[in-house]
Amino acid sequence: MKFSLLTLLFFLTLSGGLRAQVQFTTENPRIDDVNDTDVTIQRVELTAQYTIIYMRFQSPQQKSPNRSWPFSVPMPNGGRGGQMLSTNNIGFQPDSRLYVNQGERSYKLIRAENIPSETRRKVQPGERVDFVAYFERIDPGYTTFDLFECKDHQGYICFNFWGVHIINPRKKDDYAQRNPKRPAPTQPKTVPRVVPLPPKETKPAPAPEIAVAINGVTRDAKSKQPIEATVTYRLLSGAEVSSDEAADSVRSADATGKYKIPVDRRGVYAVTASAKGYFSQSDTLATNRIDVTRDFDLVPIEAGAKITLKNIYFNVSKFDLKPESYPELDRLVTIMQSNPTMQIRLEGHTDTVGDFDSNVELSRNRVNEVKRYLVNKGVNGSRVETVGYGPSRPINTNKSLKERPENRRVEMVIVKV
Repeated sequence: MKFSLLTLLFFLTLSGGLRAQVQFTTENPRIDDVNDTDVTIQRVELTAQYTIIYMRFQSPQQKSPNRSWPFSVPMPNGGRGGQMLSTNNIGFQPDSRLYVNQGERSYKLIRAENIPSETRRKVQPGERVDFVAYFERIDPGYTTFDLFECKDHQGYICFNFWGVHIINPRKKDDYAQRNPKRPAPTQPKTVPRVVPLPPKETKPAPAPEIAVAINGVTRDAKSKQPIEATVTYRLLSGAEVSSDEAADSVRSADATGKYKIPVDRRGVYAVTASAKGYFSQSDTLATNRIDVTRDFDLVPIEAGAKITLKNIYFNVSKFDLKPESYPELDRLVTIMQSNPTMQIRLEGHTDTVGDFDSNVELSRNRVNEVKRYLVNKGVNGSRVETVGYGPSRPINTNKSLKERPENRRVEMVIVKV
């Protein structure tokens, strides 16, 4: 009993130590795609040593028949098939990896807790299993990763995730460190019968600052000619950033279209370029030790113009809007209000994975949800048409896991100005 109590206290102390080392936490991260909808990522923690992923497997209440992949997959015997065994058994493969930037870097699994790694264990219908996977620490600056759990499918649905978005800014610069320690002053030695003059007071020279800026050019997307625009910026994350950080703005030059944002606090900035008669354009930029260049090609507001609403997010295989979509849609509301006679058409698209008719219905529901948001903000519904094309108009081959999110998009076409 004494040994068990001491062991418990040891693990509690160890757990508290690990918790104290957490640098960044992302609750319920946004995920672009997932193999098995029965497993979810609850939280991602980054410590100095690990990328810690808290996951949950929720077994369906009723035992489901064998599931079908929407595409053929390699099988152990060298053939290909579309049927995968129902997830009655779970495990986490020891050769699992995290990948960033299309496989530029990979990170090994260190260990998994509350789930077997070499074998699989049975899961009862309706049972919930919470487990944790420890990977090598993702390098600072990478804010999206893929989790590839199965190297060989072996007839099972794998716990694979693509496009897991996390908070992971670059390391703070040396200049941001406050109150650097200075060596204690030493007393000058006295010479017999000579009174030394008191040393002159000298102020320590300030540390040299490296001037960093976000700069670029604002242009007309059709003519490529420079235009005058307002570039608004706001610090999202970094040293001493607060949640109610105020936005600021600069103007680009009329003749050259050049703009420059001086960066006094380095971190991640939300930058938006807007001009009268054009659709605004936004991006998220990380600043460090060198200048960041970002040109904005603004699409003119005219009949026939088409743009992709890049910051519109939905849950996987669902059509309810995520809160991250609201800023982009609010900008669209502002444009509609500034152009009261403008009529638009919202076009919904999906990737080619899954049933064709279901994807068409999903794309239709998603653009109708976007229209409902605009109407609730005061836009007359007669000014907004909607159409769902499903997977019929892909913009790439749709073969790689990186291309599919590009096909899942909402486009806007100006019908009348």
